[in-house]
Amino acid sequence: MSNGNDIERFVKNPSLLIELCREVIDEIVESPCGAETAEKEAQLRIIARTIERLERAKISVPDVLRAEKTRLAAAIGVQSETALSLGDLADGLEKIVKELKMRIDRDASQGSPRRLQGPRSTSPKTTPEVLRKHIIHALKKLGNRARVVDILDEMERQLTGKLLPGDLEVRHDGKTIVWRNNAQWERLRMTRDGTLRSDSPNGIWELSEGHR
Repeated sequence: MSNGNDIERFVKNPSLLIELCREVIDEIVESPCGAETAEKEAQLRIIARTIERLERAKISVPDVLRAEKTRLAAAIGVQSETALSLGDLADGLEKIVKELKMRIDRDASQGSPRRLQGPRSTSPKTTPEVLRKHIIHALKKLGNRARVVDILDEMERQLTGKLLPGDLEVRHDGKTIVWRNNAQWERLRMTRDGTLRSDSPNGIWELSEGHR
């Protein structure tokens, strides 16, 4: 379970929780599966057909061939757990979304403000490339490693007078400012391409050695 500090961080910035969910999904998906599983399945089919032909011809099947069939079947079974994990996660998230919608509807009926759902805004926004440049600039100014909130605050100082109309809009949660949310998505891409370290503690962004 998360400690109080972790929960408070997500309460203040719910988009971090969304980002964490995406990172968990990526970890599950990137586990040994996909092409590797397909290759093992093809090998298993070939071995199974070979054993079947040998048995029909009343030829003794080598123990090593049967052992390999068993090993491949077991490996495929383990890798299929990826799909099960994703299914469990999807079910859990679906329940959470339903609960959230119920709470939102309840609050709305009690007079609490609620942002209307609608099409994504077409107002101009700062491009990911520009956000990336300012993330790097902010990190270098903060010593190559800093807390998310400090980085975003430094970026805001850099972007004063430069933010576009769409940047200043608020997401449907009524709290998250668009440009800050987009900066965090760009941070995720930066960890994937190696610009930022992917092993930094939660809530910390850090430039990799080659980008300092």
